[in-house]
Amino acid sequence: MANEITIIDDFGQKFGLSIMTDDVQLKQLDNTTFEDLVYLIKYLKNGIKKTDAELKSRLDNGAQFKHISYGESKTQSLAQDDEKIKKAFVKKYGWAAVEVKSPTKLKKEFGTEIQDDLDKVVVYGTQKRVKYE
Repeated sequence: MANEITIIDDFGQKFGLSIMTDDVQLKQLDNTTFEDLVYLIKYLKNGIKKTDAELKSRLDNGAQFKHISYGESKTQSLAQDDEKIKKAFVKKYGWAAVEVKSPTKLKKEFGTEIQDDLDKVVVYGTQKRVKYE
């Protein structure tokens, strides 16, 4: 594309943003070039996250921008851990209608004394995570 935002790394290597959305172009990159692109994207994500946080902070403090403002959207949620609601749902729909909190949330709510009970039921697993060095 002629008018495309281009990322240029420390070595002068250019990456157009369209390469990130084109499966064919991504597959054609050798591993070294692809790794360079991945690191650039990682740094961009960090910059985007910080910029987004600063924008929200400014909007929260009353700053006004010509083309940016807060909008409103509706959300749905159940009342906070209401025991009556839980009992009514369990009675009508069974135990599948309620969810046990994560071990971390349970420890936060009930303290360390719940650890003995958690040790009896917690299942440990592993997951793959991308590691940047």
